[in-house]
Amino acid sequence: MSLVQRSLLDKIAAEGVDFALWSSIMSVGGGLGEIFVNHDARMNIAGDHAIPQLIESHKRSKVLTNLLLLVSGVSGALAYQQTKDKYWLIGSGLMLAGIPYCVLVEYPVAEQLKFLTLDAKSEKAKSLLASWGGIQLGKLALAVGGATIFYWFARR
Repeated sequence: MSLVQRSLLDKIAAEGVDFALWSSIMSVGGGLGEIFVNHDARMNIAGDHAIPQLIESHKRSKVLTNLLLLVSGVSGALAYQQTKDKYWLIGSGLMLAGIPYCVLVEYPVAEQLKFLTLDAKSEKAKSLLASWGGIQLGKLALAVGGATIFYWFARR
């Protein structure tokens, strides 16, 4: 590794605490918006309008959401490298756990809803739409846990 590359990595690692803290806060803010604004609005409109809106919203937000989780997790690991405080690794793990959570829990529900757009008034569609809020709460809980740990140890 060249001296320039090593110097750049050292600068990024030095900012790991700030990157971890701010990206985790943005991730929590996005999760709160999804639950308390988007999902709440979807639950108050007809299923034949709510499901296509959820699918479009999910398509747009999944990349940004996972990117924020990835930046937070990697930044937490860099903060650990800088501080050697193991709690940064715990926060990093919580943030990174949101990515497989999206793949294993959120994505299959979104895929099922894609196939139910023609039958949006069915009980299964209503049930999946209602469960979306709980799924988002799970992802938000991981992000809040990671952000709380990051905030607590950034204040030290």
